Amino acid sequence: MARLRIRFLINKGRHGAPLAKLGRISEQAEKFLRSLAADAGIDVKPGEWLAVNFNNGSVEYDAEFQGSMQNGAAQVFVRGAELLADYDPENEGLNSAVSEATALEYSKIGALIDPDETIGMGIYPALGGSPKWRLITYGKTVAIRKQMEAPIPSHGTVQGIIHTLHKEAKEPFFQLRELATEGLVKVFYPNALYSEVADALRERNTMIMASGNMLYDRVSRAASEMRMERIAKMPTLSSAEFERFFGSAADFKYVDFDSEHQ
Repeated sequence: MARLRIRFLINKGRHGAPLAKLGRISEQAEKFLRSLAADAGIDVKPGEWLAVNFNNGSVEYDAEFQGSMQNGAAQVFVRGAELLADYDPENEGLNSAVSEATALEYSKIGALIDPDETIGMGIYPALGGSPKWRLITYGKTVAIRKQMEAPIPSHGTVQGIIHTLHKEAKEPFFQLRELATEGLVKVFYPNALYSEVADALRERNTMIMASGNMLYDRVSRAASEMRMERIAKMPTLSSAEFERFFGSAADFKYVDFDSEHQ
């Protein structure tokens, strides 16, 4: 029967571990394991990862999943853990078995240790056997985190409603509430397009389409920033559609284009 287990070794060669550090590392390790399990298609509920089989001396324990899963999913989980443990962010990219979000959670474990420290990670085979040991190091996880947090430059289009306008900023921009994600995209616009931006604000529920060079967040899989080249008005939303669109946006604030907004 398949089992999900990862063994962690903290403060190797030392006596125990500071409680504050141990708590932070354990909490982040669980976030990583839950995200990795989700990548493998395993339904993980809160409290299903338990710390068991402690050893004296350095802090060493198994993080064991208590839920049920298929053998195939467990093997995908193990392969994902091995991929991240051996991952070289400077010379390779992630495959589809591990998401960028999981890689980021993994990298955050290394941020909790000193540059000269390591955390041992023993990866158990899905169907039983001894763990294969790898090291989580500060330097390697910094490189992974840098890669995962670096936005991807692209050219594209976003569609939504102007949330706030900052026309007196050093570089004028507006925040667009995107229709697809309901997230905010920071859109910088040239002075030549100000009149078109202002026109889009005349009606509260005007939908626009903005195009240009943008930065794409690889973890959230959404645009975060754009240098707008073109803007076009779309069919106006009805009052009911507008309220549904902003129903979950508690911080929505309409700013009239004639107002001074800093």
